[in-house]
Amino acid sequence: MICIPAVLSAGLVIDQSWLPALVILDAGILLAALIDAWLGAVGVREVTIDQECAGTWSIGRPEAMSFTVMNHGRLPRRISAAADLPRELRVDHATIDARIPGRSRATLTFRVTAQERGSFALAGLHIAITSHLGLWRSRRRLGPERTIHVYPNLKQLGEYTLLARTNRLNLIGVRTSRRGGGDTEFERLRDWHSDDSLQHVDWKATARRDVLTVRDYQANQSQGLMLMIDAGRMMVSRSRSADGSSASLLDHAIDSALMLAFIALSQGDRVGLVAYADGVLRHVPSHGGQRQLTTLIHALHDLHPRLVESRHEDAFLHLRRRERKRSLVAVFTHVLDEVNAEHIERHCTDLVGRHLPLVVMLRDHDLHDHLAQPPRDPAAFWRAGAAAHIVNWRAEVLGRLARAGALAIDTDPERLTPALVNQYLRVKARHLL
Repeated sequence: MICIPAVLSAGLVIDQSWLPALVILDAGILLAALIDAWLGAVGVREVTIDQECAGTWSIGRPEAMSFTVMNHGRLPRRISAAADLPRELRVDHATIDARIPGRSRATLTFRVTAQERGSFALAGLHIAITSHLGLWRSRRRLGPERTIHVYPNLKQLGEYTLLARTNRLNLIGVRTSRRGGGDTEFERLRDWHSDDSLQHVDWKATARRDVLTVRDYQANQSQGLMLMIDAGRMMVSRSRSADGSSASLLDHAIDSALMLAFIALSQGDRVGLVAYADGVLRHVPSHGGQRQLTTLIHALHDLHPRLVESRHEDAFLHLRRRERKRSLVAVFTHVLDEVNAEHIERHCTDLVGRHLPLVVMLRDHDLHDHLAQPPRDPAAFWRAGAAAHIVNWRAEVLGRLARAGALAIDTDPERLTPALVNQYLRVKARHLL
């Protein structure tokens, strides 16, 4: 439309009599543009939204954010909408275009996936309304701000429960450990396995089911488990999984710690938490019951690694003052230098006798990758030599911890959960507490 007067203006060079008609045409176009702008401005005020989304999310799981856009005016509106999200939330489609008839509404749904744990603010919806003639576009943000809480993905807890009921925990690397010292309380009937004692066979149930059936027993005792999670600079390193996603060492530690807490609480044990960096960041007193798991999840959902030196002495001093009963103390950390290793060794050695320390050291893939294949140049040779020196040094640290009476785990972050659960089950089976 605007191009027509421009073309006609070139004709003034040939015939000046076109000027009055051209002025009238320009005035008409200007009037139409002003009316279109006024109707567009009115349309912005006639559009409102209602927002609907869950207040609690799980990391890595897509969630639906729905916005009901209502057009209170008589004329239809063409809109382009985009949700105002922080960078930690990934949306499948950045914008959604829609045409809303007059006195009507439309529902816009965004599929959003949280990439990090924590609390995040959602700032509503950005809407761009195109005028009827397409000459103007008005923008504004609608909807109140609200806060969502992104929790660790608890899918592994449901998978463990399902596999435990069907005696298939070996599929995720968990091996059941036989208890020593006799049985105290009947728990359930299950199918016989080759490592079961014939003394536990329930012959009446076997005859009734026509399947060799054994009785499971559990020890009627409540023990303590304290989770000590290092959130300092050494836990910032990220580990890339097979599907291409990456997570920090702290994320892996939290996932495994929650799985261990879930299993311990289901066994009737007490579970507590101390998370620390340059000081104690979170403390959850030791308690039993399934409600304790919710408390632990809420305490850890927004815990992120900090670029500070970890003060292990503050955390262990806090533990000694608050936890009097003997417990299994699982320390999740990552050690690459002598100073931090000396702190961990000294404080864990001091715990032996009062508590049973379990040091969980997470491996760094970047370090071990240098040892996976032979070096092809001098620089790679020296890097492999340095990596081998650090790996041997870590083995010496773990050996000294074992000789002092502490338990230790040194594993890849992706294999931490089964290794940790197996160690806990061995402690329970051997009555080490």
